Amino acid sequence: MAGSFEKILTASDVSYKLAIPTKFLGDQYTGGEQLKVMDSQTQNMYQFVLSTRGLYRKPVFIKEWLKYSRDKQLRAGQTIYFWKNDHEDFYRIQVLLDLLGAGAAGLQ
Repeated sequence: MAGSFEKILTASDVSYKLAIPTKFLGDQYTGGEQLKVMDSQTQNMYQFVLSTRGLYRKPVFIKEWLKYSRDKQLRAGQTIYFWKNDHEDFYRIQVLLDLLGAGAAGLQ
């Protein structure tokens, strides 16, 4: 899994599970994997569990994703950015700011 994605959060993302883009995963993950994720603002580490659901195996993050959501007091409509740097063995996540309602224009 490499690359990045940006997502506007839904109510389900914030309170239940984070649906992630299938393209972000590729074919190498089947579900059950634990991914180390660092919040870029606080430097806190989390273990997001990758799960797949449904016939088309849509990927979602569960478990500590909900802890992260609560810790950051996330709300539907906010945007997150998720990525992995080549030289690191963990992923990073950042909540993007919506400046003056103009979309994700900065990092929080």
